[in-house]
Amino acid sequence: MAAKICGCSTVIGVDIKPNRLELARELGATNVLDAGQVNPTAEIKKITGDGADYSLECAGNPKVLRQALESIRRPGVCGLIGGAPTGTEVTLDMNSIMFGRTIRGILEGDSVPDIFIPQLVDFIMQGRFPLDRLVTFYPLDQINQAVEDSEAGRTIKPIVKMTP
Repeated sequence: MAAKICGCSTVIGVDIKPNRLELARELGATNVLDAGQVNPTAEIKKITGDGADYSLECAGNPKVLRQALESIRRPGVCGLIGGAPTGTEVTLDMNSIMFGRTIRGILEGDSVPDIFIPQLVDFIMQGRFPLDRLVTFYPLDQINQAVEDSEAGRTIKPIVKMTP
């Protein structure tokens, strides 16, 4: 959704869950790739010509980070959003970051909250950022279900409510 709002002409969603790929398409992805069925790096290069300008790794998975990096052109930027357990290491071909490729860790969107939050609220109110499609609410006594649904890919962002 954010890429669409920013005016990106090609937005490629990559996942292994069909329901998440369908949601990505509904929310603005121009292409979706099932990483369990195709090589995402090769397919992204076919779609874009020589690689994307930007990629985001959102899974906290070293293999996915490497694919995201190798999917961008030179120069290009790969943003790391996915949270991995402390101590998780990634192996890269050092030449893959030569000639201007950049890996950048992103925390809390690297935004200025006083600017970003009002913009986000405006996008939600305009219907351009349908937040309700991304969140699922769970009562506190269903916290284990929230974790299970998140890990299984049945929900994008589980929110546990402390009160009914």
